[in-house]
Amino acid sequence: MSTSTPPDYKLSMTPLFSADAIAARVKELAAQIDRDYQGREILMIAVLKGSFLFIADLVRAVKAPVVIDFVRLASYGSATQSSGIIEVRKDLEMSIKGKDVLVVEDIVDSGLTLESLRTMLLNRKPATLRICTLIDKQAQRVTDVPVDYIGFSMDDGFIVGYGLDLDERYRDLPDIRVVEGT
Repeated sequence: MSTSTPPDYKLSMTPLFSADAIAARVKELAAQIDRDYQGREILMIAVLKGSFLFIADLVRAVKAPVVIDFVRLASYGSATQSSGIIEVRKDLEMSIKGKDVLVVEDIVDSGLTLESLRTMLLNRKPATLRICTLIDKQAQRVTDVPVDYIGFSMDDGFIVGYGLDLDERYRDLPDIRVVEGT
């Protein structure tokens, strides 16, 4: 696992959530999810790319039966703030009609991407639709999208690690760090 800074990025990063804190919080979220779903099968939808590490750990920690599908939406590009334009780059492969669906997201920032996804999924008539995010960032929120499970909350700052990236870099960091100066 590489943690060195590529030569074209001379960034200062401050640790925010340690790998141990993330692992402990994932277990707590899994226990809460298990209580809420009471053994019913859950169709977890990972929002790619940022949630891939989070959903992998969450699936292993949840005791309820789980089926997984993936969706890929784009709103950031290489910028550090949401563009506000949502594009579906990869749609679901399974029908969610009549199923208990849990969307697993890496970060909720403006809420625009998640609100767009939520609307799209509700139109497909799931039995239930809940949302789980690793990071809930309130400072830039422009929509009141409901989030049922929150790993960590923070006010503002651009973060990388544990699946979160800056221009496709730093996803491999085992912890979450704030990028200074963005």
